[in-house]
Amino acid sequence: MAIAMARFLKMGSARFGLAVLAVYFLLAIYAPFITNEVALLWWDENGLSLPALAELFNRNSYAKPHHLLFNCLAVLLPVYLLVWWLLGKRSWTVPKRVFSIIIFHVIVMILAWIPLAPPSVDGGDWRAFWDERPQPQPTYRQYLRLEHAQDFASEEEAVTGEEYASSLPMALFPPVPHSYRTKFYAYKHPLTINPDTNRAFFWGTDDRGADVFARMLFGARISLTIGFVAVGLSMLIGIVLGAVSGYFGGWVDLLIQRIVEVMMAFPVFILVLVVIAMWGRDIYLMMIVFGLTGWAGTTRLVRGEFLAQNSRDYVMAARSLGLKKPTIMFRHILPNTLTPLLISAAFGMAGMVLAESGLAFIGLGDDSVPSWGSLLNVGRQEVSYSWIIWIPGLAIFGLVASLNLVGNALREALDPKGDV
Repeated sequence: MAIAMARFLKMGSARFGLAVLAVYFLLAIYAPFITNEVALLWWDENGLSLPALAELFNRNSYAKPHHLLFNCLAVLLPVYLLVWWLLGKRSWTVPKRVFSIIIFHVIVMILAWIPLAPPSVDGGDWRAFWDERPQPQPTYRQYLRLEHAQDFASEEEAVTGEEYASSLPMALFPPVPHSYRTKFYAYKHPLTINPDTNRAFFWGTDDRGADVFARMLFGARISLTIGFVAVGLSMLIGIVLGAVSGYFGGWVDLLIQRIVEVMMAFPVFILVLVVIAMWGRDIYLMMIVFGLTGWAGTTRLVRGEFLAQNSRDYVMAARSLGLKKPTIMFRHILPNTLTPLLISAAFGMAGMVLAESGLAFIGLGDDSVPSWGSLLNVGRQEVSYSWIIWIPGLAIFGLVASLNLVGNALREALDPKGDV
């Protein structure tokens, strides 16, 4: 595996695909620090504060769980990079390091969700770290009002220039002081100046008056989340069922394979439409549906690998030593079947991104979250505003193409008969 990974990283297509994916991930993780109305740094008579950092865990601003995932990453990513390097020094394998960091991150998210903080001095219930708080303060528009307050002061309220300058707080705001939730002016062209903030809409605004640049950055979170969650769920189900089917064989294999055939013949898109009609257009419900219906191919893939590994000497040796069947299946055989699973996961993520974008494009996406597909739908309705078509369309193309490049490079690098 180490030799194959070295071959993979030497490929130009693999490095380019990974670089593009890294850009998507970094933009999604640090979107609140790139486009946000809340100050990154605020220094007034009360001292220094970091409002945008505190706002990361305000459920009034970031209500969806996927925001908690990315906002925790925004805080902990430097720590994870340091831990990765330290564990590498201790000769931890890459899968072991990845698994450890994922487990730790899940634990952090669960702890942020549980009300563990004691009540405030005024009383009340115990509070969670990720909780509903008052609306963000201070914002860029509030700062502008403070900055221009002297222009509207009466003669009795007027202060000298030196007094006024000393009363102004020191503030640092994101490069684009527009929130993806705020509605400004509908259908503004790129680089149009927003009269409320005196800053440009880099990529214009949509039908709601929201900044397209802000919605694109936060829309990357949805595309990446649905790719990982749906593929992760389908891979988990597929690995378990495929391992059981391939290892035990007989009537167990026969039963599972008949279920697989039913799932492969079932029209997933129709099921998604039924779920949307019954329970609404919730993005997490769509992730679950995609995950629960996308495991059939993985099951067949894992079954075939287990059938090929069952007669190997190391499996026979493990059985002769009296090891338990789950240990043989998931500790000894499964690591030797990861090659096709990695390839399948890369292509599966690309398919999930396209599936979510397609649903949003036809108006069946979740309106409560920014989505690239929903922006495409806005551009489809108003074709004269072509930038609303090109910008999300190119973003979807770039993400899917980079995932396909990584998948193809993995297939070539992990192919034992390959010449690469």
